[in-house]
Amino acid sequence: MVKPKEIAEIALALWYLPAEKVAEVGELVRQLRREHGLPEPVDDSDDLDETARRDIALATFRRFEAEHPDEDWGTDYAALRGQPCPPPAT
Repeated sequence: MVKPKEIAEIALALWYLPAEKVAEVGELVRQLRREHGLPEPVDDSDDLDETARRDIALATFRRFEAEHPDEDWGTDYAALRGQPCPPPAT
């Protein structure tokens, strides 16, 4: 999916085109939207907030705990119950 940065780069590039080419791009965009457009803008953000990350991690621990009741999850699981999840590794 196209991200806001990519949209901004496209918009900036238009400043370097002659007016008639900008008009052509505008018409192409309107045609593409008519033929392929969605009723609402696409929200393709994949950012999770702290609560969502914690909830996912907690649900994962609970599932594994149920599937493997003899495992000792130690302090990681206990800490997760009251602490926010660390950000995902990049």
